[in-house]
Amino acid sequence: MIFENYEINIDALPKVETGTFQQLDENYLVVRYIGSFIFFLILGFGLIMSYFLTDVTEVPGLFWGLVGLWIVWAIASFGLTNLGYKIRGYILRDKDLVHRKGVIFKTMTTIPFNRVQHCEVSQGIIQRMFDLHTLQIFTAGGSNSDLSIPGLKADTAQRIKEFIINKTVEETNAPPLAIDTLTEEVVDELASEEIPSQEIEKVWKEDAENLKSEI
Repeated sequence: MIFENYEINIDALPKVETGTFQQLDENYLVVRYIGSFIFFLILGFGLIMSYFLTDVTEVPGLFWGLVGLWIVWAIASFGLTNLGYKIRGYILRDKDLVHRKGVIFKTMTTIPFNRVQHCEVSQGIIQRMFDLHTLQIFTAGGSNSDLSIPGLKADTAQRIKEFIINKTVEETNAPPLAIDTLTEEVVDELASEEIPSQEIEKVWKEDAENLKSEI
């Protein structure tokens, strides 16, 4: 068997965008709205306290400028939250998991199952109100989760977790490539073609190095 390294046509590769992204549970949008509401409520309370407890009113237009900024920020935040929910999703494939998020700065992350170390399913306070969970995926060498998918129902999160764990075990227990067997086949094939021994040794060494580099 002769080592071969074919050229790949980029245009012929499958595109991730053609896959069907699974959208998060619709209650996750409500969870995000509640979180944003609490944040801007606290921020608004701080503005009110600054009006009564500081000298911010002595600077013309400063307080009302901050109030206007607070209103614009809140409206933009709720709008981006809605758009972000529509964009965010995931694709579960046979060999990996793809996650997409972001409105202004879009991110698409692919985690191959042979790199997964372990998975966790967590639940925040607000998520608990709607029975939603977050799937966290950890890869080898990382202390923090490399990928988090929030807004999943308990059954969905657990099934994805078990699927990934099973795939990780399959990838880990996959038999390694037998270099010795392959190199012996190379020698036998070359010998059958009546090539001089010097040429056989040269090609054998080149193929062995190529096979090792592939692994």
